Amino acid sequence: MTKAPSIEDVADVVRPYLRLLPSNEALSSTLNLGSVGLDSMASIDLLLDLERHFGISISDDALTENSFSNLEEIQRLVVASMEE
Repeated sequence: MTKAPSIEDVADVVRPYLRLLPSNEALSSTLNLGSVGLDSMASIDLLLDLERHFGISISDDALTENSFSNLEEIQRLVVASMEE
């Protein structure tokens, strides 16, 4: 089994989608990502990038309205998809 990604690993993939977050500002694991620019269209592209980056497939059934709300939720989604 592949090692579960850290919050930092997830943040590396997510950060380019946060167009309203200054590049020098820290990214908290519980920050509401919608407040820093992650919208529904960007979430689709992010989903595809997460699958490619971590070599996983995220099922539609695993997605909820909160799946991309913050880094912790995204990390949970990625880890759950690795375990399937």
